[in-house]
Amino acid sequence: TLYHFLGEWDRARELASRHLAVEPNAAPLLKELVWLEYELGESEQGEAYLKRMQEVMRRTPPRPGPEYADTSLVSHFTSRITGSTEYLEIAGQAARVVLSSPLANPFWIEIVRTGLALKAVDTKDSALAQEQYIALTGLPGKTRGAFICADRLMGLLSKTMGNLDQAAAHFEDALAFCHKEGFRPELAWTCHDYADTLVQRNDPRGHAQAISLLDEAWLISSELGMRPLMEWVAARQDRMASLPPTPPAY
Repeated sequence: TLYHFLGEWDRARELASRHLAVEPNAAPLLKELVWLEYELGESEQGEAYLKRMQEVMRRTPPRPGPEYADTSLVSHFTSRITGSTEYLEIAGQAARVVLSSPLANPFWIEIVRTGLALKAVDTKDSALAQEQYIALTGLPGKTRGAFICADRLMGLLSKTMGNLDQAAAHFEDALAFCHKEGFRPELAWTCHDYADTLVQRNDPRGHAQAISLLDEAWLISSELGMRPLMEWVAARQDRMASLPPTPPAY
């Protein structure tokens, strides 16, 4: 997971695969590989790992553990990054198993709510976003589910709720954290998401900053081979280029 956050894909894949050779049905390792392959646009391989996770979940009695929590999270992530709703039903079923159990500890609940937060953002569900924002507020740590920068996730939820100033503050914190730790993939995603928020705020002063953020997102994602994000950034750049010129402030 650490190598994934650093963008060292080959090392992350090697270590996860070595561990998986020892524990073929380990949901946390399968989650890592699903996340990694979809991050790089290797959807066929990512889907193979995801279906393997779902099969492991089906063979596991309902309980608040990685088989259900991790499957819910990456199924929601897959839906968001591909735009497909194919896995939303099984993601929801897995989430309900964890959240309805009196034995669910905060670790598994955080993982599930991270997935539900991604669903809220993807479906633009303001009420669901607010529910996850409240639930995730105040939790320790700077990542959620060992999967996403906490402040980036809170920024996305704030944007979905329509609170763009709050979103911008979270994205600023996410940028600072990712720069400090050298987490380049998360930095690239944060640049994209923050730029999108600045455009939505329609603040003339934020237009130039949004362009700069998208340039940084493109540079990092192209260097690291993050094809889905490259497509998202290119689409946003095209939309910005088609906007009418920003009138002068005075």
